[in-house]
Amino acid sequence: MKTLPYSFMILEYFGGWKPLKWGTSIKGKLYNMYTLTVAVTLVTFCLSCIIDLFYTANIEDIVHNMSMSFTLIVVCSKLTLVTVKRNEIIRIIKLLDINICRVRCAKEANIQLKYDEKAKNIVKKYGGLVCGAVFAVTGASILENIPTKTLPFNGWFPYRHDNSTGFWVAYFHQNIAHFYVAMIGFSFDTVVYGVLLQNCSQLQILKNRLENFVEIINEEKLKDKINGLSRTIRECEHKFIKQCTHHHWIILQFSQESNDLFAPIIFLQYLSSSLILCLCVQLLTKLAFMSPEFIFIVVYLGCMLTQIFLFCWYGNEVIMESSEISSAIYKMNWQVLTNKTKKDLLFMKTQSILPIKFTSGHLIELSLDSFTKLIKFSYSAYNLLHQK
Repeated sequence: MKTLPYSFMILEYFGGWKPLKWGTSIKGKLYNMYTLTVAVTLVTFCLSCIIDLFYTANIEDIVHNMSMSFTLIVVCSKLTLVTVKRNEIIRIIKLLDINICRVRCAKEANIQLKYDEKAKNIVKKYGGLVCGAVFAVTGASILENIPTKTLPFNGWFPYRHDNSTGFWVAYFHQNIAHFYVAMIGFSFDTVVYGVLLQNCSQLQILKNRLENFVEIINEEKLKDKINGLSRTIRECEHKFIKQCTHHHWIILQFSQESNDLFAPIIFLQYLSSSLILCLCVQLLTKLAFMSPEFIFIVVYLGCMLTQIFLFCWYGNEVIMESSEISSAIYKMNWQVLTNKTKKDLLFMKTQSILPIKFTSGHLIELSLDSFTKLIKFSYSAYNLLHQK
């Protein structure tokens, strides 16, 4: 993909995104088999953890299994979404390739470059955190589980896994599935973060055009003079404000469609994060400090908090950027414009008063306030469990 290439490239490596040029070719069919194999691996791991819950009485094992089960359900949902809604995702991303959304000057190119670099840095830094967590868990598993012939995660299996062959089959199945869970979840999240950043980028480009409205009109009139065209000032102004209105409408459409697409998964992520957070904190109070289980829970909790925090942070960025569109109209030198153009700008201002908000399942908006509420809810749930 031309937009968010790093996020889609990683998703492609781990079976979540078939390259566009492969289509129905032999490579495409082989990739579909690869995706199916990954999906079966994740689903069987998820079922193993869920079924084992009915046979487990130890509270620590229950918390481990529930945390992993919630994570697996969310990641399986993410993989299903990018597979089933693939064409819809492509169509939404292509909205940014419409001529009106393309950069037109050096300043706009710098704005786009800034947000592209942010998206790239998220892939590097967040990916580094997730990979570090996976390698830490896998390394601890090699040192602790292999000598004792125990599995890194409790699970139910339709065969005996306490003998040599059964143990190695179950051990590699869990570790491979755990690795793919982390990579697919992380790459999907960076796609959503990237969509939010691209939204901010387009809003900043539109804001820049509005703030330099008069200067751009003067440049258009100069070009007309050079080319021998004779357009009135009103015609030049009307053409440009029509472009700005169309650009704003494309941004609103991009926001609405991407929100409708990703909102159910984000809600599932938000809900699971709330439950996992209070369960993990409750479990930490019962574990020995710096024990392998303690380190695993801390690392897992850190990734979970970072994941939901970034959703809320970049959702909040979209709210702030969209709120500044109406103020950008005031900042331009609107006094020199014709009265009809002023009325057009007033209409556009009324359209941009309400900020763009991404929501979690159309119930909770993605903002820093929502992240604070998540922490408060988890703390309240922890206190309730602690009292019991």
